[in-house]
Amino acid sequence: MNNKIFSVLSEKYKPLKWNEVIGQKDIILVLKKAIQENRLSKILFFLGPKGVGKSTCARILSNELNSFSGLEDFSLNRFDIDGCFNNSSEYIYRIINQSRFVPRIGMYNIFIINNIHMFSLYFFNIFIKFIEERHPHILFIFCGEEEKKIPKLILSHCQVYEFQAISTKEIFIHLKMIAEKENLEIENEALLILSKHAKGSIGKAVYLFNKLILYSENKISKEFLIQKLGIIDIKYYFKIVDCLLNKKMHEIFILLGQILQKKTDCYNLIIGLIKHFRNLFLSKNNKTISILKFRKGIIFSYITQSNKISYFFLMNALKICFRLKKEYEKIHQNHRLIIEIYLMQLSYLFYNHNYNHNMMKKLNFYKKIGKFIQKFSGKINPVHLYFLKNETQFKMEKNKIFFIIPYKLEDRNLLLIQTYFLKYFKEKFNDPYLEFEIVKKNSNTIKQYNLLYKKNKLVETLVERLNLKISSSEI
Repeated sequence: MNNKIFSVLSEKYKPLKWNEVIGQKDIILVLKKAIQENRLSKILFFLGPKGVGKSTCARILSNELNSFSGLEDFSLNRFDIDGCFNNSSEYIYRIINQSRFVPRIGMYNIFIINNIHMFSLYFFNIFIKFIEERHPHILFIFCGEEEKKIPKLILSHCQVYEFQAISTKEIFIHLKMIAEKENLEIENEALLILSKHAKGSIGKAVYLFNKLILYSENKISKEFLIQKLGIIDIKYYFKIVDCLLNKKMHEIFILLGQILQKKTDCYNLIIGLIKHFRNLFLSKNNKTISILKFRKGIIFSYITQSNKISYFFLMNALKICFRLKKEYEKIHQNHRLIIEIYLMQLSYLFYNHNYNHNMMKKLNFYKKIGKFIQKFSGKINPVHLYFLKNETQFKMEKNKIFFIIPYKLEDRNLLLIQTYFLKYFKEKFNDPYLEFEIVKKNSNTIKQYNLLYKKNKLVETLVERLNLKISSSEI
């Protein structure tokens, strides 16, 4: 492994031509059209998130306007200024004065000013005076992340180009290309996690990839990547919510300790928890599931867990998590304690949710069983009705309802009633994840009762026949 090569990955794979830029096709088409039609303003504002190619496109544009190739020396024509490092008024004033002279080579002196929001109001005043002088050979390209931090007077002179975050797919393909060219081994799942972790920034993705390569000796695995970048494995969020559902607060504290032991940023944990509850919310509806960008196994886990939680609860859980985020941003110490306190609030919310949810289920069930029995009261054998009313029991465990009812009866009508019994409740509850199960009960007493009923019925029949004979003889 040659670390000297890996230490300059960002420079080695820096785009020098338009077709090498990742994920900004629309911007490139607009810029090319503006050049061809001579509609390019003298002041451009490249607006967008960090690491999406604003400075790269500015350099390529500079070369194209001066008819330079990417390999030519253009230091005399291009002035790169970063607001983070050289934002003093004297420096800016000196550089701008130097640019007043017409360039010996090329057509334009081009200023590429990064982190424009870092400059003072004094800089913008100097700049306004300078642009009022109208120098046709000078072009300014501002690169920034927030439009609102630029004075409106400056913006009124700009052509604004909005750069978009790079898609996870495009970042993944680019990193895969680098890995193949450098003969590096990295698991696809690890590469996907890295691509997502970059959050739309190709610059951040390449930088982190470079960092991983320097630390690794063999193949880069998912576990190695998660450990080095301090990423929280998604399984921990599922475990936390499972513990909340099962009222195991002590296990949540143990999980929290395991997470923080891996040098995970507490803020990332909070953001991850917010995203997890949001994903659970989306998983409760077939139309919103498509928004989730995970593998099938993880999406199935989200659907399964979301079916145990109501919309109302998820909304309250998200409110608690956002309060936690706000509190965390205010206080700069005891972060673990703050997280533990808000996890206790979530636990209390879950406890109330489970209790109320089970009570509602039971009340709902009692109403439905009453209606069902009333429906059949005039249509079935009195013996069957008796056992349906008095001998049927039920037990609820999580998402399962057990019916403990007489099962081995000789009469087929009762078996039909039992079948309809299940069908009726499945339709009424209308919950595909609610399971029903018939549990057999000892039927000896039922048979005895049924036999007694048959004997009584036989006696009644004999009496009726006897009464008929007596009445006919009297006639």
